[in-house]
Amino acid sequence: MNNIARINHDSDSIVLAALSPKDQHALLAKGRTRSYQKGEVIFSRGDRGDWILLIEDGLVEISVISLNGRKSVLNHMEKGEILGEIALFDSEGRSAEATALSMVKGTVINRQSVLEILKGNDDAYFSIIETLCSRVRNASEMFETQSLTSATARLARCLIRISEKWGQIQADGSIHIEQNFSQSDLGELAGIARENVNRHLQTWMHEKLIEFERGDINLLKPDKLNEIAELY
Repeated sequence: MNNIARINHDSDSIVLAALSPKDQHALLAKGRTRSYQKGEVIFSRGDRGDWILLIEDGLVEISVISLNGRKSVLNHMEKGEILGEIALFDSEGRSAEATALSMVKGTVINRQSVLEILKGNDDAYFSIIETLCSRVRNASEMFETQSLTSATARLARCLIRISEKWGQIQADGSIHIEQNFSQSDLGELAGIARENVNRHLQTWMHEKLIEFERGDINLLKPDKLNEIAELY
């Protein structure tokens, strides 16, 4: 199977977005296949970051542990996305932990291979710089949101964010989220306690804004959730 066909072109990979299709082919040809068992730590925070992983199958959780021991889930990554790009460029340790939530298979590409493809490609370098700057701005906005908004707004924004990645719009305008998320998952993603997640989900189900059953989520009135995200 051609590696390039397995790339999710809706993903926001720093490396692949900067390369032409020809250079993408050349880069992926330098990789090697690697598999991880469910629950296996792919890398830990602080680990040396001299390789990236193109996820070909499975789901990966990106998280950090605070000084008081609380885990915060930053993202879930799936087939076609690139894992571990930030550390690849700054030669520092990993900024978060990556854990396989299912059996994960992917292509590992080392730092030297990436640098060889980028050598002399000024357009690619400028594209990478623009993307990194954009991510810094987004991270700043995210931390501001976490510190200034209520739990209600954070959970609404969490549902909107995951619907943008995994949602399928239905004929009636509702959005079905195709990846299951437990109440604990939502709490970790939104940065609020599971008990608060349960309370808000129960309220929104009563108001017919969402449906939630054993991790299966339907956003019945996504526009209303957007309003909640902005109001609180």
